Parts: sequence; structure tokens; C-alpha cells
Amino acid sequence: MQTKTKAIVLSAIKYQEKSLIVKCFTQSDGLKSYFIPSAFSSKKSNQKIAYFQPFNLLEIEANHKNKGTLEHFKEVKLAYNYQNINTDIVKSAMVFFLSEVVHNSIFEEEKNENLFSFLETSLLWLDANDSISNFHLIFLLELTKFLGFYPQIQETDFAYFEMIDGVFSPFQGTSCLNEHET
Repeated sequence: MQTKTKAIVLSAIKYQEKSLIVKCFTQSDGLKSYFIPSAFSSKKSNQKIAYFQPFNLLEIEANHKNKGTLEHFKEVKLAYNYQNINTDIVKSAMVFFLSEVVHNSIFEEEKNENLFSFLETSLLWLDANDSISNFHLIFLLELTKFLGFYPQIQETDFAYFEMIDGVFSPFQGTSCLNEHET
């Protein structure tokens, strides 16, 4: 089935001499893996190797067979050309780290528009802003909402945080943070 969608590159692995296997999180189908033959060839093609850097935002047109095999791109172009991420070493390092975390955290191959929107919005914010010292920590904390283990904060009146259950508690147990840490 011919599909036109946005995608976020999670990883790219060199295959044999000239090919590439790219794992993307797409807006329409979730996690997908694509095979790019002759990605490293000197021929001019519409599938440039620079497009497949971690966390690049792409607009793709692909043939999705949904048979559990590698898919193929028909057309690839950048959805957004980063202004700072590729030139700022701190932002680049964050992007490499966060893409590795997301790549190793997402396994389901299903549509998740909320997660896609979160990833896209976060990357655009990172590119546009300069005060990014704790971006990676906030990103990881917010990502836990989509992975299913974000701490329950309904009862924040309690003074202690229970680390095992992820809830606030009125009593300090052995696995609780103290009041200052909470």
C-alpha cells in the first residue's frame, strides 16, 4: 500500500558494502524498518545518506506491504531542516543519546500519533531554543508517560515518594525518598 507520511529516523545500520537499513517511527504506521539499496553509491539519488541521521524529521512516500519484512522508500525529503542541532555539539550529543534510548524503548509496530507528536514537538523545541541544559532529563521523564511507567502524582500532598510503586505516600518506608528528595 502506497503511504505518504512523516517519519522520525531512530537508527541507521550499514548493510553490506553500499546498503542501509533504517528504522523510523512513522506518523501513520508506527515503527517501520526500511531497506535502502546503494545508499553509499556515488550516483545522485533522491535518497541521500545525510537524511538518515538520528532524529531527522522526514516526509516519506513508501510502499508498505505490512508483511513483517523490510519496506522500501519511493521518495524521501526533509520535513524540517534543523538550524542548530547539526552544528551544535551539545545538541548533537543529546540527539544521539535520546535517539538511542527511543530506539531501544519502542518495540510495538502500531500507530501512536501522540508519541509521534511528542517526539516531533520536542525536536523542534530543541532546535529553536538555546537553554537546553536539562532538556534530555525532561524529555526522558515525559517519554515515560508513553512507555507506561510515569509516576502517579494524584496525591502529591504526601511527603514521601515510594520508588517501587511510583506513588506518593504519607509514611516513609525503606524504598521511599526523604522529604527533601521528594
